[in-house]
Amino acid sequence: MASRTWGWLLVGAIVAAGCSESSTTTGDGSPTTGGTPTSLPEGNTVVERYAGEDWFLGNLPDTPTAADPQAEPIVIGMINQEDTPLGSYPEIRRAVEAGVEFVNTELGGVDGRPIELRSCVTSFNPEQSAACAQEMESAGAVALVGGIDVTSNGSIPVLEQNGMAQVGGIPAGLVEQKSDVAFFMSGGVTGALAAFLADTADKGGKSAVLAYGEFESFAVSANDYGKPVAESLGIDLETISFPLTTTDFLPLLNRAAATNPDAVIVVAAGGSCAPIMQTYKDLEIKAQLYLVGACADAEIIEAAGGAEQGVIFNAEGPPAGEGLVEAGIFSSVNELYANNEGGGAGTVGLRSLLNLYGVLKGLGPDEISRESILDSMRSAKDVSGYWGHPYTCDGKQVKGLPALCAPQQSLFNVEPSGNIVTLNKEWYDTVELFKQAL
Repeated sequence: MASRTWGWLLVGAIVAAGCSESSTTTGDGSPTTGGTPTSLPEGNTVVERYAGEDWFLGNLPDTPTAADPQAEPIVIGMINQEDTPLGSYPEIRRAVEAGVEFVNTELGGVDGRPIELRSCVTSFNPEQSAACAQEMESAGAVALVGGIDVTSNGSIPVLEQNGMAQVGGIPAGLVEQKSDVAFFMSGGVTGALAAFLADTADKGGKSAVLAYGEFESFAVSANDYGKPVAESLGIDLETISFPLTTTDFLPLLNRAAATNPDAVIVVAAGGSCAPIMQTYKDLEIKAQLYLVGACADAEIIEAAGGAEQGVIFNAEGPPAGEGLVEAGIFSSVNELYANNEGGGAGTVGLRSLLNLYGVLKGLGPDEISRESILDSMRSAKDVSGYWGHPYTCDGKQVKGLPALCAPQQSLFNVEPSGNIVTLNKEWYDTVELFKQAL
């Protein structure tokens, strides 16, 4: 039982890795671009700081406007995993709560109607997840903002039965990635692997080793998607699975380096990232090392002690030089409404909330229902999303994983200062990569 518990602890840590940006700010909360800090504008509200600026919904207003407290609220729900040693992510909920306050305080809600958030915490338990989904149904929620729910095999059937859309969040398991009511602005681990392999090919690489933890969705990502993409790119890919309880990565990395590959890709839990980077550096392996984005969390980078230099990580934020206003909006919302406690994986939370807000605004205050939201999401084609790639939710972006609406990726390094340097000037078009490979 102990082995299983620690395995799920690592699973809880890793599921956030495939899509969440580890940090898009410097230590003082300022957004970064190409590693250069940009100070936040002055102002007591987000709108004051970015009045009239372009963002995914057109232009921000010139002055903040509050929602009508007397108007009927629009109830939305959220299920998020917290209060468990098996992976706890309160920052995602805090970012969503902050986003709701921002929308109601400064953007006038949905044409005057305030948004009301009902959140429910699951502690790595399918029964709790199912109960949370039932709670959302009873509360009359029109849709859910995605958080992270590793045991979504409990919640997703309830959402499907009641026709409730889940917009955004972090795709943890196959159940939700295959659901027709879930809509992720993410590629999960699958998208990350495709971008890593494309970067390897762009640099002339011909061989790679992919090591992944023994978890169903990771095995599928590696073998059903990573291998075909590698083959289509002319890369000889060797896959190695390892127990999620692994703490000594010397044997694994020695094996990965044995064939002198051009690249080594490791899908690992947060607690494993620093040891992997340190061991990799100690072994003086020449191959390019790729790790999922959560491995660039500030605490992990500090623990790596410089071994992170040269490592390439994935993110789902825009390419270099793009999305700077929306990055600043996130930092401002986090500062003004979450006391800077909604960072890290909270980027995914705010992105999810604001994308759902965009759907509600598009429908209008009198046309919002579970059915209309589902119809809007399923018909979405190249819809501008907040601080990410435009999304298309036709179920065909990634064959076999219909819930992945925006799997496109960016890649980045971390400078010695801790600043992020985005490496790509254009998105890694993982949709096209999958179409060519599958």
